[in-house]
Parts: sequence; C-alpha cells; structure tokens
Amino acid sequence: MSNQELSSPSAPVTTPVEPERPADIGATSFDRGFIWHPDYKGKSFQQVQRDLQQEIGRDQRSHHLALEGAEQAEHDALSTIVELERRWGRYDFDWAEMDSAALAERVVTFEREREKRRELISFDDYRASGALAGGDGEGGRQTGGLPIRLLALAVVAILALVLIYVLVNG
Repeated sequence: MSNQELSSPSAPVTTPVEPERPADIGATSFDRGFIWHPDYKGKSFQQVQRDLQQEIGRDQRSHHLALEGAEQAEHDALSTIVELERRWGRYDFDWAEMDSAALAERVVTFEREREKRRELISFDDYRASGALAGGDGEGGRQTGGLPIRLLALAVVAILALVLIYVLVNG
C-alpha cells in the first residue's frame, strides 16, 4: 500500500481491540485462557493445568520423601510437610495420594471461576457455594484420605515434640 492510500480518508480505519479491556470479555474469551488472573494472565487453561500437574507431582514426591526422612531431619521434614499441606491441602485432604492430573483439574476449574468473576475468591467460599458437588464426580464428599492425613499429622506432631524436647534439654 502506498502512503497516499494509508492517509486517504476513504480507507477504512480499524482500531485494534485490547484483550485486557472488560468489553473484550465474552463467552468465547473464557475458552482462550486467562486474561485477568494475576498469576496466570496470558496463559492458556491447558498450559496452566499441565504446569500445575507437574508441580503437584513434584510436591507429592517431596511430601513422600519428607515423611520417609522424618527421623533423620525432623525440622526439615516438618517445614516441608507444613508448607506442602498449606499449598495443596485446601484443595483436597488427600492431595498427596490422589492423581496429580485430577488435582490440577480441580485447581484450574477453581481458577477459571476466579477469572470469570474477576475476583480472588477463596477456595473455601468456592467449595461452600456447592461448585465442587457437580464437577468432581463424588457428590462433594472427601476422598478417603483421612487415615493418611491423620498419620501425616501424627508424624508432624511427634516431630514437633521431639524437636521441642531436644531444644529444651539441649
């Protein structure tokens, strides 16, 4: 195109649509990926799910190794277990034993709801709304990981008591 054609008043003028504008958010924008989300902005849902699945798998292995090595390094095991429980335990009590793909799907479903609402709602509020009852195939009930979780908490409690004893008695 020549410079004359570009500056010609008869040439149609198009303005690019900015993807961050609220007017761009429609039914189809939620299929593309995260547009608003503060952590996942610009990433596709599939990419986030793959990344989460890999991260969950690594954390499950770390959790397992921390439980196995609890006798040799009580403090390190305790801090690792507590950190991982904080990160993933809110999504499912049995996170360390469940399929990483299933947990990643649950997290992405929740994050998509945050994206849709454009609000950083808590997972507890999301669960209380009944959103999990229809989507997890289990009617919202917990997966049978209570004995494993109790065992992990017992190990953590014992490690904490041993650590306190060692610190007090030097």
